[in-house]
Amino acid sequence: MLETVLATARDDFELHIARLQRYIRQKSISAENTGNDEMAAMLTADINTLGGVGRVVPGVDFPVVYGRFDVGAPRTVLIHSMYDTTPADEPGWTVAPFEAVRTDFESYGECIVARGAEDTKGPVAAIFGMIESHRRAKVQLPVNLILLFEASELGSKSLPAFVEAHADELRHAHVAYWPWLTQQANGRTAVWLGAKGLMTFKLRVRGGDWGGPAKRDIHGLHSSWIASPAQRLVAALASLKTANDLDVAVESFYGDGDPVTAEDEQLVQELAKRADAQALARELGVARFKQDLFADAIRAHCFQSELNISGLRSGYVIEDGHKVVLSHEATASLDLRPLDGMTVPQVTSALRRHFDKHGFNEVEIDVLNGYVGSRLPASNWAVQELLGAYRDCGFDPDIWPRTATAIAVELFTKQLGMPWIATCPGHAGHKHSVNEYLQLSSYRSTVPFMCRLMWRLANAAGAGVLRGAGDF
Repeated sequence: MLETVLATARDDFELHIARLQRYIRQKSISAENTGNDEMAAMLTADINTLGGVGRVVPGVDFPVVYGRFDVGAPRTVLIHSMYDTTPADEPGWTVAPFEAVRTDFESYGECIVARGAEDTKGPVAAIFGMIESHRRAKVQLPVNLILLFEASELGSKSLPAFVEAHADELRHAHVAYWPWLTQQANGRTAVWLGAKGLMTFKLRVRGGDWGGPAKRDIHGLHSSWIASPAQRLVAALASLKTANDLDVAVESFYGDGDPVTAEDEQLVQELAKRADAQALARELGVARFKQDLFADAIRAHCFQSELNISGLRSGYVIEDGHKVVLSHEATASLDLRPLDGMTVPQVTSALRRHFDKHGFNEVEIDVLNGYVGSRLPASNWAVQELLGAYRDCGFDPDIWPRTATAIAVELFTKQLGMPWIATCPGHAGHKHSVNEYLQLSSYRSTVPFMCRLMWRLANAAGAGVLRGAGDF
């Protein structure tokens, strides 16, 4: 029966592409509050058309799409993804970013160049392709499915409340799966054993009793005797990192910590041998990594919490012009990626103590949102089935102890008590940037891979006591 499904999945490739194009053409940009309701409705309609039960659940910020396919199977798989995208206002797009044009792109052959092609409408369309391949092959799904799609580009605000409210239903799943395209342009594939979390916040310095212009910008000639909020903010930011910019210099920042085990170090060393550092740097569009040794770069990527300055704003900046001004306010947008053993309140407290200790009492911390990731050992039964699905498709994947991609994994592993697995074949790139793309030749493997994975999860040994079929 599986072979019939796989043949259908391969034959229906153009249907999978047409679905992806339809999803991309429906804008759903959280930062602009555009199209999320329409996208949620589109996905819900597709769930119902394919024989599931889908509904839109209002969220804290944006709606959650909640779908179920109850086929009476002994096992249930929860598939989690997101339906929104970032804006596409960068200059330099070779095609209109929401037209989902098929075109030859750079050295990747035929691609879809569009916002959301990688992040994450490519994976979402493949999920529906997997479901439809079973339906068109007239073969029942081997597992019950719970589909959980959120709008997460502004921080997954709606997800924790949804999980808490529906925990009794969600706990009927045996495993959570996050599909993400991790294949490199050279064909190598990667499996993640976990993910980091995300915390977004703003640091702000305003003029006031400490110094600086209190209510308005003033002329820059006063900078010799009036303090600058921008200078203070820059100094405060510099104090957060070590002198070589290789780690965070904040006491108690890592909380209880997530020690690097001997197994972790073995994976790091193996990755340093297997992975192509130069190819990875080229795909990222950079000349080199911060670390001199590739193994050190991998270790930092997996086991350190980055502190990234996403944007700075103060004063007046224009190209080919200048205005002499001492601004009354300076703001920085930051994001950091918490590890196991860290919490948002603990990190916030550590930052507050750090600023106060170093004389930056005037720095305000405004937390927007945050959540923590998690990870599994490679020996976990679900990870082994994931690796088996790759091997079934002819791949020998690199195993990463953790990705720096931010996903609220802890909600599934800790709150719901189930294993979490991620990744699928398919090469894509330039997410959150100009000319985001999906390589179509590699995408041919994505839907068949998901079909194989569902069958492996359905028949895996070692998954523990099976929960009641159909009991949602």
